[in-house]
Amino acid sequence: MRLTKRFMDWYQGNNDKEKETPKGGAKRVGYVLWNYAGRLVAANLLFLICCIPVVTIPAALSALNRYLTAIYRVGYGFSLEDYWKEFKSDIVKNLPAGVLTGVLGFYSYYLLSLAGNFGQGTTHDVLIGCGIGVMIFVILIGAYYFVMSAMLELSVWALLKNTFLIMVLEWKMSIVIVVTVVIAGGILLALAPYSLFLLLTIGISFPQMVVYACVDRAVERRVLQPFERQKAE
Repeated sequence: MRLTKRFMDWYQGNNDKEKETPKGGAKRVGYVLWNYAGRLVAANLLFLICCIPVVTIPAALSALNRYLTAIYRVGYGFSLEDYWKEFKSDIVKNLPAGVLTGVLGFYSYYLLSLAGNFGQGTTHDVLIGCGIGVMIFVILIGAYYFVMSAMLELSVWALLKNTFLIMVLEWKMSIVIVVTVVIAGGILLALAPYSLFLLLTIGISFPQMVVYACVDRAVERRVLQPFERQKAE
């Protein structure tokens, strides 16, 4: 019984030994991973299930970010019913951004594949560089847009405008986001098929939480704090 209680305490995030929880940054990410790993696994599985129709991937990603918002900020997650409601409400809203990232992602793949038709030389290097550049652009759009979609009640075009602005202004955070996504994707690909277990547990939810932590800090500096100062005036 004691072992069962300890497991449930770990799953639910009951940590009586923690006197003061970290408020943000890498320490907060580590705290969430240690105390809410079970919830991250549940969110990961929900995301994968909702991605099965493919066209629902943008809505699934937005719902995952909304789930992570609750865990990261206050230490609890949505119920299955809450997640499903968020997912359904975001299908149409996030479809334009999903189409944009999908088209750009395919174009990046096309450029990288086309480079293989040329030997070493200027054309090969230019195509590789352009393909990698477009892929980085896709990663940043997906990171900033879908996190802000879960955080802010703004129109699609307002979200896209803020996405393009913040990804440039917060270039340090953008580098961290790209590195995180590349490392996570590289591990899953390099260890395949053995990485299937990781993919089904926290292979998506944990890297996405790191991305969320970066975007959350950037939005706090560039959107929320200026808004609060303007409101105070």
